[in-house]
Amino acid sequence: MAEGHRSKPTSWAAVLVIIVGSIILGFALPMQSVLIGVVGAVVFLAGVVMAFAFRIMEDFH
Repeated sequence: MAEGHRSKPTSWAAVLVIIVGSIILGFALPMQSVLIGVVGAVVFLAGVVMAFAFRIMEDFH
């Protein structure tokens, strides 16, 4: 990590899960697949829960 940044690897993991969920949702919409949409939403929400649990917003301060 660069000096001056207080980000943690767990914070990056949460962001990565959110991004993966968003990508899955992005594929589900044009494919009109409810199943893939639900999977994407679950992955996205898991990332949001991880973000709250790891307190990623406190990395900035």
